[in-house]
Amino acid sequence: MFNRQILTAVIMCGLMLIAGAAAAQTLRIGLPEDPDTFDPPLLHSYVDRIVLAALCDKLIDIGPELEIVPQLATEWQWTDDGKGLVMKLRPGIKFHDGEPFDAAAVKYNIERNLTIPGSTRKPDLGTVNGVEVIDEHTVKLVLSAPYSPLLAQLAAVIGTMISPKAARAAGEDFGSRPICSGPFKFVEHVAQDRVVVERFADYWDKDKIKLDRILYLPIPDTTVRLANLQSGGLDLVAVAATDLETVRKDPRLRVAVVNGTGYSGITINVANGQRSKTPLGQDARVRQAVELSIDREALNQVAFNGEFEPGNQWVAPTNPTI
Repeated sequence: MFNRQILTAVIMCGLMLIAGAAAAQTLRIGLPEDPDTFDPPLLHSYVDRIVLAALCDKLIDIGPELEIVPQLATEWQWTDDGKGLVMKLRPGIKFHDGEPFDAAAVKYNIERNLTIPGSTRKPDLGTVNGVEVIDEHTVKLVLSAPYSPLLAQLAAVIGTMISPKAARAAGEDFGSRPICSGPFKFVEHVAQDRVVVERFADYWDKDKIKLDRILYLPIPDTTVRLANLQSGGLDLVAVAATDLETVRKDPRLRVAVVNGTGYSGITINVANGQRSKTPLGQDARVRQAVELSIDREALNQVAFNGEFEPGNQWVAPTNPTI
């Protein structure tokens, strides 16, 4: 496993660097691929989440020091010996369609994550038996058993809140034109060309938003993305770790670094279907041999230019829960 050192700018996560601010109030971001969908429970790719971060607020978020911080929920408390999570919601929040954000919206979103066909979020909510609306701005998640990771999951895609009215009206098409309550609202997505979002005038924390628009451009080739950054065609791009030395020598570019919780690793199928019926999947000794054969530090130096931190588990060494 390799716990990533995340290089960030503005709202994007991953390996990034930023050039000087664009002359207009539009930030141009180069993505490694075209987004697939903007429907939270159906997300599959990393870039989907990048764009969704601009469009949709979550119940809670992860702060710069990897601490859990308020977003749409201002406070929370475990009850019933860890089998209940009561959350107080921020008042006065509007979705991009003008609908109010309230406890009923939270109930709808959590239940939708559990029931929508193809949900990739359902396993993360396995201990959630139901959601109770206590009042307009108070909601309670009822668990079958204590499950402390739930807070961290609510700070990820599970906690993303969409407009119930818009979701009901759009049905299966919601992912092509999302309606949330984030700092930017959706304008258009032209496949393999661009995604455009613009400032949401009624955002609850609008004074902190300094951009009018964000333009996301899918450019799969890392060399081409970097060339566009160097030429001034982009303001922010994802680059290969092996390019960072070159970038750091360019006085026109800046790299911003923070620690993150992401990791790169190998996941082995040991019990899922016929494809797990292999020596690697069935014999722990084979897996141990693979483990012992991996030189993590050498891989970090060769594949990641020494930018990542070798680890032995999916939990980052900087995670405050350790």
